[in-house]
Amino acid sequence: MVRENGVFRALLVDAGNTRLKWSWLQNGQRSEQQARVYADDLDKITAAQAILTELLHDAGARRMIVVHVLGDDFSRGVEQLCQLTSCQLSLVSGTTDTYGIKLAYPNPAHLGADRLVGLAAARSLAEYNAAIIIDCGTAVTVDAITADNVHLGGLITPGLGLLQDSLFQRTQAKHMDKSLVDNPQIFTDNTAAAIGSGCLFSLVGTIEGICQRMQDKMAEQPLKIICGGDAVRLHEWLRGDFMLRPAALMDGLQAIAEYE
Repeated sequence: MVRENGVFRALLVDAGNTRLKWSWLQNGQRSEQQARVYADDLDKITAAQAILTELLHDAGARRMIVVHVLGDDFSRGVEQLCQLTSCQLSLVSGTTDTYGIKLAYPNPAHLGADRLVGLAAARSLAEYNAAIIIDCGTAVTVDAITADNVHLGGLITPGLGLLQDSLFQRTQAKHMDKSLVDNPQIFTDNTAAAIGSGCLFSLVGTIEGICQRMQDKMAEQPLKIICGGDAVRLHEWLRGDFMLRPAALMDGLQAIAEYE
């Protein structure tokens, strides 16, 4: 890592389907998460690499910890970028390290790296007690971990945008405004609002139901953590005790950086 004013720094990166998020880790302290939406005129892999190139050149980092959902081409591009900039790369993948977590999947490569980071975040935030981590992005993933670092498994369901888009695309509502309502209602008086509110409350109920069923099968009361791009919107309507931590994957990346 690069030393600035006597302190080492590392760049933590979460490259999702629509935007790139990052934080700086310095002397055990992490900066606020920042994010940038991918440029419309570029494919998302090229757009994400362009943002990373800018970050590395501007800050001169010598170590970067990356989790992403963009596939092998992006991995190869990041590796090449780090070689060109003499930056040490830690690319999160269950095939190389699970950071002390015993994964439920027989083949760790089949578990998304973002879910592994989520489990690392859950372990850290729950202070090594049982936890359920709900990551609300393009898809919603729900994973449980025990106090002794055993991943019990998890579920994946469409996220808020996918639910809404599927209704607009497969019904006669294609001409309507696709934006979700800012103030969802149980009793709506127009179709667009009915779709927006219906998708939101459908996903809220799904999260509540999955978490309750997981909790019923767990030996200890888990800490339930909700994170991701839609976390704030969904958390407002969830019944029960859920910790709102939108940038939890940064907690996971920090835990992985310090574990290594």
